[in-house]
Amino acid sequence: HSVYVVWFEAARIAWMDAVGMPYVEVAAVGRHFAVTGVQVEYRASARFGDTVRVAATVTKLRSRHVSFAYRVTNAASGELLATGSTQHICVDLEGRTARIPDWVITRLNEGMASALAAESLG
Repeated sequence: HSVYVVWFEAARIAWMDAVGMPYVEVAAVGRHFAVTGVQVEYRASARFGDTVRVAATVTKLRSRHVSFAYRVTNAASGELLATGSTQHICVDLEGRTARIPDWVITRLNEGMASALAAESLG
């Protein structure tokens, strides 16, 4: 069941890429989003060999915190397999809490307003 958390991370990184904010660019300015919480609610079973679709979106944004929500569906049937969320705090290279850079907040806000949020994994 831990693979869902890996899928969440992949979808989150793909979402950031899709809104023009590759994680590598955030890291290049000395900021990282440390995970402070993960929730998963399992609804149905994914089977070995299934292709899943994981949709990610930002649900909450503050000067130092960001939260994402996820929906995992079977790519073939559309069946909802799981929902979940992650919470993150922005930290600097020393691991101290830091403000999210303004350009990152702008792109996160733009992403929240768009429909860009899906990643297929299999």
